[in-house]
Amino acid sequence: MIMCTRFVALLLLAMLGSAGCTGKPQQSPSGGGSRVIAKVNGIALTAEDVAFRLHVAHGNKPQYGEKSVDDIIDQELLYQQGLKLGLDRDPSYREKFARPEGVSPGARRLEMARRVFNTQIAAHIDVRYQDGKDFYDKNAEMIATELHLEMIRFGKKAEAEEALKRLRGGAPFESIARPVMGVTPVDGRVPWDLGFVKWDKIPVDFADSVYSLKPGEVSDILGSGQTGFQIVKLRASRKGPKIEYPLISASVMNRLRDQKLLEAYNLYVVQLRKNATIEKF
Repeated sequence: MIMCTRFVALLLLAMLGSAGCTGKPQQSPSGGGSRVIAKVNGIALTAEDVAFRLHVAHGNKPQYGEKSVDDIIDQELLYQQGLKLGLDRDPSYREKFARPEGVSPGARRLEMARRVFNTQIAAHIDVRYQDGKDFYDKNAEMIATELHLEMIRFGKKAEAEEALKRLRGGAPFESIARPVMGVTPVDGRVPWDLGFVKWDKIPVDFADSVYSLKPGEVSDILGSGQTGFQIVKLRASRKGPKIEYPLISASVMNRLRDQKLLEAYNLYVVQLRKNATIEKF
């Protein structure tokens, strides 16, 4: 299930978790001669870099999808930025990879990109108690509302687009969900039924779309190649009792931090792209 308070951390891990490029032009991470699909500052990215395994929620069988070329480009940009910043000279990084045998190129890039994220983005995010209070006051109705959601997750956008077309044409949600999500019950429910979900369990970049739905409505395609593609249906909503801010200040501040992290990450990558030479083939 993707609904979690620390969505931004999971987003970063999902984006970075696949194998990166080797850092050598025209060479794939597996050492083969895979087709070059893009170059980032002269470093080749191949079709093998795009391949990744997408794990479906609720313990169902894994599906296989493709990271978008843009996702892989962003990953490579973060790795190169880490080298420019000298993060590879950090003793802890050098010690971690002191014995290169058995270490995949993807593992190095994952560690480097995490360090870039932590030192250049997360370290500069500051959320104060009053910031949380302002967010709470502005979003009081959302915070008090729980949503009964159903969700289908896809590995490829094309699959999600076809499913959404069928749903818009009148196909029942469960007829699309069953072959994708399976039928093994989770917590006594079919695997695509998330039950009632609180505001802080819905990813920050989904909230506006999901809370704008009316009961029975289906969302547009949500998510990305980084996290998979989702279609969400709102079954019902209910208002819970109002909880005063001091009692939920930690949850509110975490949520606001997630939102700021996601915004800062996106801005950081945009700036890296502006200063890079990127070719797509």
